[in-house]
Amino acid sequence: MTLTLRAYEPGDARATATLFHETVRDAVGPGYSRAQRQAWSPGIPDLGPWHERLAGATTLLAEDSQGLAGFMTLRNDGYLDLAFVRADRVGSGVAKALYDSLIGSARDTGQRTLTTDASHLARHFFERQGWRVTHEQTQIRQGVALTNYRMVLDLN
Repeated sequence: MTLTLRAYEPGDARATATLFHETVRDAVGPGYSRAQRQAWSPGIPDLGPWHERLAGATTLLAEDSQGLAGFMTLRNDGYLDLAFVRADRVGSGVAKALYDSLIGSARDTGQRTLTTDASHLARHFFERQGWRVTHEQTQIRQGVALTNYRMVLDLN
C-alpha cells in the first residue's frame, strides 16, 4: 500500500484527534487495561487545544488509500510528543517512515538529544531505533495509574 508523508495542516485536527483516541482505545497493546485506556483517552480531544499542540510542533502525517494511517510530532525542545498509527497499519512501516523523516528534521535543525515518554508498545519501537530507557514513570489520569517510560536518544 502506497504511503504519503506530509506536514500537518489545521484541517487535520479532527482526523488526528480521532486516530489518537481510537488507537489508545483499540491498539496500544496488552500493556494497558481497559480502565487505563479509558483514563488515557476518555473521548476525542477538544479540537482547539489539540490543534495548538500539533501546530506548535513539527507534525507529520502518513496517508494511504484509506486516509490517515498515522502521525508523529516533535517539539522544538526535542521532545517526541505523539506517535500514533492506525490499528490496521501497526507493524507495516508507517511509524518507521514518520520517525525517519522527523529524525532527519531534528538533525537538520541541530538538535543533539531527543526525549519521549513512551507507552509499552512505543517503547519497543523506540528501542529498536536506538533509544534507551532512563526510567519507568507512573502518571495518574482520572484517578488511574498509567505506566510509561522516559526515553532518550543521542543524535551525535
